[in-house]
Amino acid sequence: MVIHALASFLALIIALNTWGWHLPWLGLVLGLAWLSVTSWLVGGRLGGLTANPEERLAWGVIVSLIVVSIVGTVLFYLNLFSAYTLAGLIVLLPWFGKISFIPHQSPPETTNDQQPAARNQWLIILLTLTYLSLTLITWLTISASHTAEAIRTPWAVVPGGVFLLYGLTAFALLWLTRYLKHPLWLTPFYLLSLSVLVLIYPLGFGFDTFIHQASEKLLALTGTINPKPLYYLGQYSLTTFLAQALHLPLEHVDAWLVPGLASVTIPLAFTHLARQLKLQRPWLVLLGVLPLGFALSAFTYTTPQGLSYLWALLTFILLAARRLGASVPRFIPWLAGLATLAAHPLTGLPVLGALGLWWVTDYGGKLKHQRRAWWLAATAGALGVPLAFVLLSWLKPSAAGIAFSSNLLQNITQLGSNIAWHLPFLPRFVDLPDAIYLWGRPLILLFLILAAVGFWQAKAEHQRLRLLAQLAALPLISYLLLALFATFPNLPPNEQDFYTVRLWELALLALWPLALWGAYRLGNTVLQRLRHPTTWTAAGTLILTASFYLTFPRLDVWHRDTAYNTTPYDIEAVRLVAAQSDSAPYVVLANQAVAAAAVREFGFTHYYTGHFYYPLPTGTNPLYQVYLNAAERGLPTRDIISRAAELGVPQVFLVLNRYWADYDTLHQVAQGEADAWWEVAEGRITVYRYDF
Repeated sequence: MVIHALASFLALIIALNTWGWHLPWLGLVLGLAWLSVTSWLVGGRLGGLTANPEERLAWGVIVSLIVVSIVGTVLFYLNLFSAYTLAGLIVLLPWFGKISFIPHQSPPETTNDQQPAARNQWLIILLTLTYLSLTLITWLTISASHTAEAIRTPWAVVPGGVFLLYGLTAFALLWLTRYLKHPLWLTPFYLLSLSVLVLIYPLGFGFDTFIHQASEKLLALTGTINPKPLYYLGQYSLTTFLAQALHLPLEHVDAWLVPGLASVTIPLAFTHLARQLKLQRPWLVLLGVLPLGFALSAFTYTTPQGLSYLWALLTFILLAARRLGASVPRFIPWLAGLATLAAHPLTGLPVLGALGLWWVTDYGGKLKHQRRAWWLAATAGALGVPLAFVLLSWLKPSAAGIAFSSNLLQNITQLGSNIAWHLPFLPRFVDLPDAIYLWGRPLILLFLILAAVGFWQAKAEHQRLRLLAQLAALPLISYLLLALFATFPNLPPNEQDFYTVRLWELALLALWPLALWGAYRLGNTVLQRLRHPTTWTAAGTLILTASFYLTFPRLDVWHRDTAYNTTPYDIEAVRLVAAQSDSAPYVVLANQAVAAAAVREFGFTHYYTGHFYYPLPTGTNPLYQVYLNAAERGLPTRDIISRAAELGVPQVFLVLNRYWADYDTLHQVAQGEADAWWEVAEGRITVYRYDF
């Protein structure tokens, strides 16, 4: 009771600093102290998850943030979201563990692993220091490579020596797994493996990041977003809450939210599941590294989709652990599922269907019509997303319209082409990219093989794991229905799988418990016959290093990412456009990097006839197509540009980046057609104004 009161007292001091003193250092210190005490208290009610004090604290953080995400979403839709209600939540959250429906549970019994011999203690300490030192050196080397220039891949500026440093770090960690007991030793390596984009791109990565940050700023400032979105609030409310509680800039909290949370959650959850599988060292912690071998790109920067994937993965891991006998409180998977829905319904609806199926299977024995309830839950989980698209298309066609596709043969061909891409291949000649993609191309196939082995092996041992295959089938059915029989009119032809592929990825997440068991059974069998630990450690190092490269945008002979990052020069360009408009209405034709800069600087300032004044690549915004006609097809003439003025504005600005294809030709045409033009950042960007 005293500790609960202390946490609430810290919350009151945080509120005083937020509205009175405005001291950033004090806010951060108080915020971290409050978060630590609150997480310790919440973690104390999660006995089945907390094998030691470190894990109690970490699980407390995770569950606390899940609760904040859910409560914040509810407050938003009740029109009660504000800095004052967030302050109240900071005060009340430490008492969450005192709620009567949360049973107090004792920590689980820890396994009695054989302790290393005394003569090995110094070697272990030396290896641990080496691992941590290499992690820090690699981190600093990557951080020093940050750039303000427009690039298509972070590997364009990161020195090649980073891969050697990363490999040495991975080797030291893999060797240490035979001695480590706590999964949190993996967190520094996870953070290193997932933070390249945050370190290299100071302003942020991708277009969506800027949209979400602008929405979060608007929510923090006004307490609402108009029109009210039907999704994403699980991230927006959580980011806003942490920024206020820790007195940190909202952009920094947003940038690190998913990479930071994933670095704690994934190794913690996987090691917990390994304990329920009765595994000992080195497998206990080693399997916590396994996900990094499969390129966790979704967790390298913060988006609602990435956050929903993280909560979904946690849900499936906890469900598997409960089925194996873990004393995880029954409400925790449901909380994780609700947080998934709050972050993104495309992920959350199938997850809630999976939770319903799990509940009917494990706890529906007293239902009068259990089999009928099972089919109802399965149908809801499989059809929830397609029906939601139909409903949303009817209520708000501009958001995510859907139509029936009669071209079944073409859809099947496209599906087969996607499958073929992930099959193994024989390289034309062996060089470094070929060697990397020998692992990277069949990653999904290899993962499915591990899951299949796990499913087969679970028949003899841990049979209750096999339910996860049924849960994975729910989003898979949704994926096949939408991929084969639906089309999305608001998406360009080359992005028709923008929504559907996420359901496929969710199905893969549901298979992770089976893949974990399959990896252990397969790996243990091989290692018993081929006992060469140094060789296998070196092989694991090569796989982790290859996956580290494959996790991030690339530009090589096998893969070419096309998007450029937003730079300070793009920000300078949008400021110039605003200054040269003389406060008259205007629209701008520009690429996504420049549009993202405008959203970052000015938010959602201007709309004309219901359309945002910069091009958006999705939805019904007509400016994007006009921009493609002007820039991609080499026709920045007044006739083409005038179509943008049909939104009812007298000025249209065209922004061309020098890295754009055929820039010189485009410049010659635009220079002769425009009424005025300016160069930005020594010619890196040119701005043209057309008056109508």
